[in-house]
Amino acid sequence: WHGGSTPGLNTGASLADNPADGIVFSPQSYDFNAPVTEHGDIRPDKYWAVRNVTEKHFPGNKLPVPSNSLKLSGITLHPAFSSLITDQIGPASHLATSPLPLTMEELGVFEGVVAYQHEVDTTLGRKGDTTLRRRGDSTFEESVMSLKGVRDRAYVIVDGVFVKVLRRDEDTVNFTISASKTITILAENMGYINFGKEMKTDYKGIKSVTINGIELKHWMHYKIDVRKPPQAEKQTHPNSDGMAAGKFNGKQLLPNGPAVFTATFKLDGSQLADTFINITECWSKGYLIVNDIMVGRYWPDAGPQFTHYIPGVWLREGENTVTLIELQSYLPSLLSSNHSLSSHSHSYHSHPYHSPGACIYLTDTPFLDGPVNPRA
Repeated sequence: WHGGSTPGLNTGASLADNPADGIVFSPQSYDFNAPVTEHGDIRPDKYWAVRNVTEKHFPGNKLPVPSNSLKLSGITLHPAFSSLITDQIGPASHLATSPLPLTMEELGVFEGVVAYQHEVDTTLGRKGDTTLRRRGDSTFEESVMSLKGVRDRAYVIVDGVFVKVLRRDEDTVNFTISASKTITILAENMGYINFGKEMKTDYKGIKSVTINGIELKHWMHYKIDVRKPPQAEKQTHPNSDGMAAGKFNGKQLLPNGPAVFTATFKLDGSQLADTFINITECWSKGYLIVNDIMVGRYWPDAGPQFTHYIPGVWLREGENTVTLIELQSYLPSLLSSNHSLSSHSHSYHSHPYHSPGACIYLTDTPFLDGPVNPRA
Protein backbone atom coordinates (compact mmCIF):
# COMPACT_ATOMS: atom_id res chain seq x y z
CA TRP A 1 0.00 0.00 0.00
CA HIS A 2 2.76 2.44 0.91
CA GLY A 3 6.24 2.60 -0.59
CA GLY A 4 9.36 3.40 1.38
CA SER A 5 13.15 3.55 1.50
CA THR A 6 15.56 1.47 3.54
CA PRO A 7 17.56 3.98 5.57
CA GLY A 8 21.32 4.09 5.83
CA LEU A 9 23.24 0.87 5.25
CA ASN A 10 20.41 -1.51 6.15
CA THR A 11 19.66 -2.82 2.67
CA GLY A 12 20.21 -6.54 2.25
CA ALA A 13 20.54 -9.06 -0.53
CA SER A 14 18.63 -12.01 -1.95
CA LEU A 15 19.65 -15.17 -3.73
CA ALA A 16 19.22 -14.92 -7.49
CA ASP A 17 16.65 -17.15 -9.20
CA ASN A 18 19.52 -18.71 -11.12
CA PRO A 19 22.11 -20.06 -8.62
CA ALA A 20 24.88 -19.29 -11.12
CA ASP A 21 24.05 -15.58 -10.76
CA GLY A 22 24.91 -15.58 -7.05
CA ILE A 23 23.08 -12.92 -5.07
CA VAL A 24 21.21 -9.76 -5.98
CA PHE A 25 21.74 -6.66 -3.85
CA SER A 26 18.69 -4.62 -2.87
CA PRO A 27 18.33 -0.95 -3.87
CA GLN A 28 17.55 1.68 -1.24
CA SER A 29 14.03 2.37 -2.49
CA TYR A 30 11.19 -0.12 -2.22
CA ASP A 31 8.53 2.17 -3.60
CA PHE A 32 7.28 -0.77 -5.72
CA ASN A 33 4.86 1.47 -7.65
CA ALA A 34 2.56 1.37 -4.60
CA PRO A 35 -0.75 3.31 -4.43
CA VAL A 36 0.97 5.68 -1.99
CA THR A 37 4.56 6.54 -2.87
CA GLU A 38 7.60 6.45 -0.60
CA HIS A 39 7.28 10.24 -0.29
CA GLY A 40 3.57 10.16 0.65
CA ASP A 41 1.98 11.22 -2.64
CA ILE A 42 -0.77 9.15 -4.24
CA ARG A 43 -0.75 7.40 -7.61
CA PRO A 44 -4.32 8.24 -8.68
CA ASP A 45 -4.96 5.15 -10.84
CA LYS A 46 -3.97 2.64 -8.19
CA TYR A 47 -5.17 4.67 -5.23
CA TRP A 48 -8.70 5.05 -6.60
CA ALA A 49 -8.83 1.48 -7.85
CA VAL A 50 -8.29 0.28 -4.28
CA ARG A 51 -10.44 2.95 -2.64
CA ASN A 52 -13.42 2.36 -4.94
CA VAL A 53 -13.42 -1.33 -3.97
CA THR A 54 -13.15 -0.67 -0.23
CA GLU A 55 -15.96 1.91 -0.35
CA LYS A 56 -18.27 -0.72 -1.81
CA HIS A 57 -17.80 -2.76 1.35
CA PHE A 58 -17.56 0.16 3.77
CA PRO A 59 -19.98 2.78 2.38
CA GLY A 60 -19.99 6.20 3.93
CA ASN A 61 -16.42 5.93 5.18
CA LYS A 62 -15.18 8.73 2.95
CA LEU A 63 -11.87 9.93 4.29
CA PRO A 64 -10.31 12.99 2.67
CA VAL A 65 -7.93 12.30 -0.21
CA PRO A 66 -4.37 13.22 0.78
CA SER A 67 -2.88 16.02 -1.29
CA ASN A 68 0.54 15.73 -2.85
CA SER A 69 3.23 17.81 -1.20
CA LEU A 70 5.32 20.48 -2.86
CA LYS A 71 8.85 19.41 -3.73
CA LEU A 72 12.14 21.26 -3.85
CA SER A 73 13.66 21.23 -7.35
CA GLY A 74 15.99 23.01 -9.73
CA ILE A 75 19.18 23.08 -7.63
CA THR A 76 22.37 21.87 -9.30
CA LEU A 77 25.20 20.68 -7.08
CA HIS A 78 28.90 21.08 -7.84
CA PRO A 79 30.85 18.56 -5.73
CA ALA A 80 34.55 19.15 -5.17
CA PHE A 81 37.20 16.63 -4.21
CA SER A 82 37.75 16.52 -0.46
CA SER A 83 39.85 13.48 0.46
CA LEU A 84 40.62 9.86 -0.22
CA ILE A 85 38.99 7.29 2.02
CA THR A 86 42.44 5.70 2.42
CA ASP A 87 43.50 8.91 4.20
CA GLN A 88 41.80 7.33 7.22
CA ILE A 89 44.36 4.52 7.37
CA GLY A 90 46.50 5.00 10.47
CA PRO A 91 46.85 4.10 14.15
CA ALA A 92 43.39 5.47 15.07
CA SER A 93 41.59 3.19 12.61
CA HIS A 94 43.78 0.10 13.07
CA LEU A 95 41.77 -3.00 13.95
CA ALA A 96 44.21 -5.91 13.88
CA THR A 97 47.33 -7.36 12.33
CA SER A 98 47.37 -11.02 11.32
CA PRO A 99 49.27 -13.40 9.04
CA LEU A 100 46.25 -13.85 6.75
CA PRO A 101 43.29 -11.56 6.00
CA LEU A 102 40.50 -11.68 8.56
CA THR A 103 36.83 -11.40 7.63
CA MET A 104 34.93 -8.27 8.57
CA GLU A 105 32.95 -10.32 11.08
CA GLU A 106 36.15 -11.51 12.76
CA LEU A 107 37.13 -7.85 13.01
CA GLY A 108 33.78 -6.87 14.54
CA VAL A 109 32.79 -4.70 11.56
CA PHE A 110 29.34 -5.39 10.09
CA GLU A 111 28.86 -2.58 7.56
CA GLY A 112 30.78 -0.33 5.24
CA VAL A 113 34.41 -0.81 4.25
CA VAL A 114 37.54 -2.39 5.72
CA ALA A 115 41.04 -1.71 4.37
CA TYR A 116 43.48 -4.61 4.10
CA GLN A 117 47.06 -3.41 3.74
CA HIS A 118 50.23 -5.34 2.99
CA GLU A 119 53.70 -3.83 2.92
CA VAL A 120 55.70 -5.34 0.05
CA ASP A 121 58.28 -7.75 1.49
CA THR A 122 61.66 -6.70 0.14
CA THR A 123 63.23 -10.03 1.12
CA LEU A 124 60.61 -12.33 -0.44
CA GLY A 125 62.13 -14.50 -3.13
CA ARG A 126 65.82 -13.82 -2.36
CA LYS A 127 66.73 -17.36 -1.33
CA GLY A 128 66.64 -19.08 -4.69
CA ASP A 129 62.94 -18.42 -5.25
CA THR A 130 62.57 -17.26 -8.86
CA THR A 131 58.79 -17.43 -9.12
CA LEU A 132 58.50 -13.71 -8.41
CA ARG A 133 59.70 -11.40 -11.12
CA ARG A 134 61.53 -8.67 -9.26
CA ARG A 135 63.21 -5.40 -10.13
CA GLY A 136 66.27 -5.45 -7.92
CA ASP A 137 65.38 -6.74 -4.46
CA SER A 138 62.45 -4.53 -3.62
CA THR A 139 59.59 -4.78 -6.08
CA PHE A 140 57.15 -7.07 -7.84
CA GLU A 141 57.40 -6.36 -11.56
CA GLU A 142 54.55 -7.44 -13.85
CA SER A 143 53.58 -10.14 -11.37
CA VAL A 144 50.24 -11.96 -11.31
CA MET A 145 48.06 -11.16 -8.30
CA SER A 146 45.20 -13.46 -7.42
CA LEU A 147 42.35 -12.73 -4.98
CA LYS A 148 40.05 -15.38 -3.59
CA GLY A 149 36.83 -15.12 -1.62
CA VAL A 150 35.94 -11.48 -2.33
CA ARG A 151 32.71 -10.49 -0.57
CA ASP A 152 31.11 -8.37 -1.66
CA ARG A 153 33.44 -6.15 -3.65
CA ALA A 154 37.13 -5.27 -3.58
CA TYR A 155 38.98 -2.17 -4.72
CA VAL A 156 42.71 -2.74 -5.29
CA ILE A 157 45.21 0.09 -4.88
CA VAL A 158 48.89 -0.58 -5.58
CA ASP A 159 51.49 2.01 -4.54
CA GLY A 160 48.73 4.61 -4.42
CA VAL A 161 47.30 3.83 -7.88
CA PHE A 162 43.76 2.45 -8.27
CA VAL A 163 44.18 -0.60 -10.53
CA LYS A 164 41.25 -3.01 -10.15
CA VAL A 165 37.65 -3.57 -9.05
CA LEU A 166 36.56 -7.12 -8.18
CA ARG A 167 33.01 -8.46 -7.81
CA ARG A 168 31.69 -11.11 -5.46
CA ASP A 169 30.63 -13.40 -8.29
CA GLU A 170 34.24 -13.75 -9.47
CA ASP A 171 35.55 -16.59 -7.31
CA THR A 172 39.21 -16.13 -8.24
CA VAL A 173 40.57 -13.21 -10.24
CA ASN A 174 44.07 -13.02 -11.71
CA PHE A 175 45.57 -9.75 -12.93
CA THR A 176 49.02 -8.23 -13.40
CA ILE A 177 50.53 -5.66 -11.07
CA SER A 178 53.84 -3.98 -10.34
CA ALA A 179 54.36 -3.06 -6.71
CA SER A 180 57.25 -1.62 -4.73
CA LYS A 181 55.69 -0.32 -1.49
CA THR A 182 52.11 -1.05 -0.49
CA ILE A 183 49.17 -3.16 -1.60
CA THR A 184 45.84 -1.90 -0.24
CA ILE A 185 42.57 -3.76 -0.78
CA LEU A 186 39.31 -2.11 0.25
CA ALA A 187 36.57 -4.68 0.89
CA GLU A 188 32.97 -3.47 0.81
CA ASN A 189 29.99 -5.01 2.58
CA MET A 190 27.02 -4.42 0.26
CA GLY A 191 24.39 -6.06 2.48
CA TYR A 192 23.76 -9.46 4.05
CA ILE A 193 21.59 -12.19 2.59
CA ASN A 194 18.11 -11.81 4.09
CA PHE A 195 16.95 -15.42 4.26
CA GLY A 196 17.93 -19.04 3.70
CA LYS A 197 20.71 -21.29 4.91
CA GLU A 198 23.33 -19.11 3.17
CA MET A 199 22.77 -16.50 5.89
CA LYS A 200 25.03 -18.57 8.15
CA THR A 201 27.99 -18.43 5.76
CA ASP A 202 27.62 -14.95 4.29
CA TYR A 203 30.91 -13.48 5.51
CA LYS A 204 32.32 -10.19 4.20
CA GLY A 205 35.90 -9.32 3.30
CA ILE A 206 38.61 -11.31 1.50
CA LYS A 207 40.11 -14.73 2.15
CA SER A 208 43.53 -14.82 0.52
CA VAL A 209 45.87 -12.95 -1.80
CA THR A 210 48.71 -14.48 -3.80
CA ILE A 211 51.47 -13.15 -6.03
CA ASN A 212 52.49 -15.69 -8.69
CA GLY A 213 50.99 -18.42 -6.52
CA ILE A 214 52.76 -17.38 -3.30
CA GLU A 215 50.35 -16.37 -0.54
CA LEU A 216 50.99 -12.93 0.89
CA LYS A 217 51.20 -12.87 4.66
CA HIS A 218 51.18 -10.14 7.30
CA TRP A 219 48.09 -8.03 6.78
CA MET A 220 47.06 -4.90 8.65
CA HIS A 221 43.34 -4.19 8.91
CA TYR A 222 41.74 -0.74 9.21
CA LYS A 223 38.15 0.41 9.60
CA ILE A 224 37.03 2.99 7.04
CA ASP A 225 34.30 5.27 8.40
CA VAL A 226 31.80 5.78 5.58
CA ARG A 227 29.15 7.42 7.78
CA LYS A 228 31.25 10.43 8.74
CA PRO A 229 34.30 10.55 6.51
CA PRO A 230 36.81 13.13 7.71
CA GLN A 231 37.35 16.12 5.46
CA ALA A 232 40.92 16.69 4.33
CA GLU A 233 42.66 19.75 5.70
CA LYS A 234 44.81 19.83 2.58
CA GLN A 235 43.85 18.48 -0.79
CA THR A 236 46.94 16.36 -1.15
CA HIS A 237 45.34 13.94 -3.62
CA PRO A 238 43.82 15.90 -6.49
CA ASN A 239 41.56 14.05 -8.89
CA SER A 240 43.90 14.40 -11.85
CA ASP A 241 44.08 12.36 -15.03
CA GLY A 242 47.85 11.98 -14.90
CA MET A 243 48.08 8.55 -13.27
CA ALA A 244 47.80 5.15 -14.91
CA ALA A 245 44.69 3.94 -13.11
CA GLY A 246 42.69 0.97 -14.36
CA LYS A 247 39.23 0.82 -15.93
CA PHE A 248 36.02 -0.88 -14.88
CA ASN A 249 32.64 -1.09 -16.56
CA GLY A 250 33.97 1.02 -19.43
CA LYS A 251 34.97 3.90 -17.14
CA GLN A 252 38.36 5.19 -16.03
CA LEU A 253 38.82 4.60 -12.30
CA LEU A 254 39.63 7.43 -9.92
CA PRO A 255 43.43 7.68 -10.09
CA ASN A 256 44.27 7.26 -6.40
CA GLY A 257 41.31 5.22 -5.19
CA PRO A 258 37.83 5.84 -3.74
CA ALA A 259 37.36 9.48 -2.85
CA VAL A 260 35.12 11.86 -0.92
CA PHE A 261 33.41 14.73 -2.76
CA THR A 262 31.37 17.48 -1.10
CA ALA A 263 28.96 20.15 -2.27
CA THR A 264 27.04 22.84 -0.42
CA PHE A 265 23.88 24.79 -1.19
CA LYS A 266 21.81 27.33 0.73
CA LEU A 267 18.08 27.35 1.43
CA ASP A 268 15.73 29.82 3.04
CA GLY A 269 12.94 28.74 5.34
CA SER A 270 10.36 28.57 2.55
CA GLN A 271 12.40 25.97 0.65
CA LEU A 272 12.55 23.27 3.32
CA ALA A 273 10.54 20.70 1.41
CA ASP A 274 10.91 17.09 0.36
CA THR A 275 13.16 16.51 -2.64
CA PHE A 276 15.05 13.88 -4.58
CA ILE A 277 18.77 13.86 -5.25
CA ASN A 278 19.41 12.59 -8.76
CA ILE A 279 22.84 10.97 -9.14
CA THR A 280 23.55 10.50 -12.83
CA GLU A 281 25.98 8.23 -14.67
CA CYS A 282 28.79 10.76 -14.21
CA TRP A 283 29.11 8.79 -10.98
CA SER A 284 29.42 5.02 -10.58
CA LYS A 285 28.88 3.61 -7.10
CA GLY A 286 29.17 4.81 -3.54
CA TYR A 287 27.52 6.34 -0.48
CA LEU A 288 25.34 9.44 -0.19
CA ILE A 289 25.34 11.60 2.95
CA VAL A 290 23.16 14.69 3.46
CA ASN A 291 23.84 16.98 6.42
CA ASP A 292 25.69 14.17 8.23
CA ILE A 293 22.79 11.74 7.67
CA MET A 294 23.72 8.53 5.86
CA VAL A 295 21.06 8.33 3.13
CA GLY A 296 22.43 5.11 1.71
CA ARG A 297 24.14 3.54 -1.26
CA TYR A 298 23.92 4.86 -4.80
CA TRP A 299 24.80 2.79 -7.89
CA PRO A 300 23.86 4.41 -11.22
CA ASP A 301 26.15 2.02 -13.09
CA ALA A 302 23.87 -0.85 -12.08
CA GLY A 303 20.46 0.86 -11.94
CA PRO A 304 17.52 0.88 -11.74
CA GLN A 305 17.45 3.55 -9.00
CA PHE A 306 18.88 6.97 -9.82
CA THR A 307 17.14 9.23 -7.31
CA HIS A 308 17.19 9.17 -3.51
CA TYR A 309 14.31 10.55 -1.47
CA ILE A 310 15.34 13.32 0.94
CA PRO A 311 12.66 14.31 3.49
CA GLY A 312 12.41 18.04 3.98
CA VAL A 313 13.09 17.64 7.71
CA TRP A 314 16.65 16.58 6.83
CA LEU A 315 17.33 19.96 5.22
CA ARG A 316 18.34 23.13 7.01
CA GLU A 317 17.74 26.80 6.65
CA GLY A 318 21.08 28.19 5.54
CA GLU A 319 23.91 25.98 4.35
CA ASN A 320 23.37 22.31 3.53
CA THR A 321 26.07 19.78 2.72
CA VAL A 322 25.94 16.81 0.37
CA THR A 323 28.77 14.28 0.54
CA LEU A 324 29.42 11.48 -1.92
CA ILE A 325 31.90 8.72 -1.22
CA GLU A 326 32.61 7.59 -4.78
CA LEU A 327 34.16 4.13 -4.89
CA GLN A 328 34.99 3.84 -8.58
CA SER A 329 34.64 6.65 -11.12
CA TYR A 330 33.62 10.29 -11.39
CA LEU A 331 33.50 11.49 -14.99
CA PRO A 332 31.86 14.92 -15.35
CA SER A 333 33.12 14.91 -18.94
CA LEU A 334 30.13 12.68 -19.76
CA LEU A 335 28.01 15.82 -19.63
CA SER A 336 29.68 17.36 -22.68
CA SER A 337 29.99 14.30 -24.88
CA ASN A 338 27.86 11.71 -26.58
CA HIS A 339 29.78 9.07 -24.70
CA SER A 340 28.07 5.69 -24.57
CA LEU A 341 29.37 3.20 -22.05
CA SER A 342 30.48 0.09 -23.87
CA SER A 343 29.07 -2.32 -21.30
CA HIS A 344 25.70 -0.57 -21.07
CA SER A 345 22.77 -0.88 -23.40
CA HIS A 346 22.08 2.81 -22.78
CA SER A 347 24.03 6.03 -22.56
CA TYR A 348 24.00 8.83 -20.04
CA HIS A 349 21.88 10.96 -22.37
CA SER A 350 19.04 8.44 -22.28
CA HIS A 351 18.36 9.49 -18.70
CA PRO A 352 14.70 10.65 -18.84
CA TYR A 353 15.08 13.30 -16.15
CA HIS A 354 18.51 14.55 -17.16
CA SER A 355 19.16 18.12 -16.07
CA PRO A 356 21.50 19.66 -18.67
CA GLY A 357 24.89 20.48 -17.23
CA ALA A 358 24.35 18.61 -13.96
CA CYS A 359 26.00 15.44 -12.71
CA ILE A 360 23.99 15.63 -9.50
CA TYR A 361 20.98 17.80 -8.76
CA LEU A 362 17.80 18.21 -6.71
CA THR A 363 14.59 17.38 -8.51
CA ASP A 364 10.88 16.97 -7.80
CA THR A 365 10.65 13.78 -9.88
CA PRO A 366 11.72 10.33 -8.69
CA PHE A 367 13.46 8.01 -11.13
CA LEU A 368 13.43 4.46 -9.79
CA ASP A 369 12.90 2.26 -12.83
CA GLY A 370 15.87 3.05 -15.06
CA PRO A 371 18.00 0.62 -17.08
CA VAL A 372 19.68 -2.28 -15.30
CA ASN A 373 23.23 -3.51 -15.87
CA PRO A 374 23.66 -6.83 -14.02
CA ARG A 375 27.42 -6.86 -14.68
CA ALA A 376 28.09 -3.53 -12.99
